[in-house]
Amino acid sequence: MMRTRPRLRVPRASWQLALRGAGWLVLLLVVAPSVVRADQRIVLRNLQVISDKKVVTFSEDGVQVEGGRVITWDEIERAKVAPEQQAAFDRMLAELGGHLYRIRRRLEDGDYKSLAPGPGGARPADKSLLSECEAVYPRYVGRRSKTAYMVLQGLMWARLEAGRREEAVEPYLDCYEYLRAVGPARAVLPGKRRPVLDLKTGMTPEIVPVWFDPKAAKAALPKVFEAVGRMKKPLPEAARVYYGTLALSAGEDQKAMQALGGIKGDQPAVAQLRDIALAQREVLAGHPGEAVARLRGSLAKMEPANRALATYWLGMAKLAGKEPATRREGVLELLYLPALYGKTSPDLAAAGLYRSSKVLAELNDAAGASSVRRELLARYGQTYHAARLKAELSPHQDKNEVKP
Repeated sequence: MMRTRPRLRVPRASWQLALRGAGWLVLLLVVAPSVVRADQRIVLRNLQVISDKKVVTFSEDGVQVEGGRVITWDEIERAKVAPEQQAAFDRMLAELGGHLYRIRRRLEDGDYKSLAPGPGGARPADKSLLSECEAVYPRYVGRRSKTAYMVLQGLMWARLEAGRREEAVEPYLDCYEYLRAVGPARAVLPGKRRPVLDLKTGMTPEIVPVWFDPKAAKAALPKVFEAVGRMKKPLPEAARVYYGTLALSAGEDQKAMQALGGIKGDQPAVAQLRDIALAQREVLAGHPGEAVARLRGSLAKMEPANRALATYWLGMAKLAGKEPATRREGVLELLYLPALYGKTSPDLAAAGLYRSSKVLAELNDAAGASSVRRELLARYGQTYHAARLKAELSPHQDKNEVKP
């Protein structure tokens, strides 16, 4: 006969207490992750709250949370992170978040201009794309990220809009390097505007390699040199074209020839730019010669994108002549620029009108000079040469040319 084990009787109160304890344990296991995560949360500007992802690391490029997602600073309104991270996090958000948010909004709206002065000439707090990009640009030099690209591209466009063409080359080269690395299809940018460039050569029609302010060219040259140094090899031909032409305008002939001499002849459009630069060198030296003659002979065969630039320097070569008839021929060549390339190359068109007005005045053609000045101010009022002309005109001269 088998013997049965005596049953262990558990008091009812103890059994209920055990069940209750188990229930609390299960509840704690379910709720615990949420309780822990509640100590860390990120509130976005769109009011979304992220409380289920811990902040892993953060830098100027953004905030990385568990799972690999990177949240950019312009998206973040506020956040509560680990105590040892909080101070540094808050500081970086304060330094970058507002600027980056306004940069994104300006790009979304296509607003590239600076704010106008307020009543009485007082200038409001400038929140333009240019000022916002300038404020954070030093933090993103040499970085390769979505946020860095937004800042770099915004700065390039804003400097162009402000007439600071020479200074636009540095951020453009960094933009090109980012696009070359990730590919244009993967480059995310707010708004509808996209850069226009040739990935193979690095040239962009947004920055024609011609410079009108020697001081600005000289000031920009070291920064462009640094930007070239940040680029991977092989260098695009654009790096040599932009640096070489800037050096010519800055009076740095040796640096210019060293850069231009490295341009290969396998890209016809870039080889033409090199030939134009060599003609420019002769014109700036005051001795148009063989390079100018070669340029004139090849003008008809040039790429359409380069023809306007070649026409400008050929016209400038004739303006440098001593005979009035030759100088008038130069005026006619320069006036082709607004007639044929006014929409595609407004800076060159404005330069042609400005130079023509100067020569016509020297040739005692006051009516012709006045007519050309009016066209410059009416059609190309936002260009460098229009601003230069406005600064030169006295209050008593050509009152009908400058509108209040």
